[in-house]
Amino acid sequence: AFLEMNTRLQVEHPVTELITGLDLVRLQILVAAGEPLPAEALSPAINGHAIEVRLYAEDATNGFLPVTGTLRAFEIAPGVRVDTGVETGSVVSPYYDAMVAEVIAHAPTRDEAAAKLAAALAGSRLQGLTTNRDLLVRILSEDELLTGGTDTAYPDRHDPAQLGAAMLDSDGARAEH
Repeated sequence: AFLEMNTRLQVEHPVTELITGLDLVRLQILVAAGEPLPAEALSPAINGHAIEVRLYAEDATNGFLPVTGTLRAFEIAPGVRVDTGVETGSVVSPYYDAMVAEVIAHAPTRDEAAAKLAAALAGSRLQGLTTNRDLLVRILSEDELLTGGTDTAYPDRHDPAQLGAAMLDSDGARAEH
């Protein structure tokens, strides 16, 4: 049995893998088996930018409280990496983490990666429970993020209820994706 204990690997490996092309889990297993790191792992080539977001079953307009329910539809738009353990029909219960997926975009520039990720999230079908998707789309489109001005005080400067409000369609109705 293999038990991953490196939390940094758990959280950040998709970004590193997309910009270096290195499979960090494979490399960790090789080293654990006594194998040397391959040459490409010792001098990785950096290619472009990647941005990762965590899609949660939570209500940003209500203090980020976790939300439970059944995913009637779960389809992330193509063109991005999706690491998830759920699918259409899955139940998000109160007994486990409310994270639905990590969604990661890779592009030549940071702005392109943010735009690609925002577009993929906005074009996704997520029905059956409230998620932080609309909040993520808005943050990924904000000048503060795009110019690199975000920091840990970002949430204090922005109203999560406003950022997390439902996106509306062209008729002003809640956009149902």
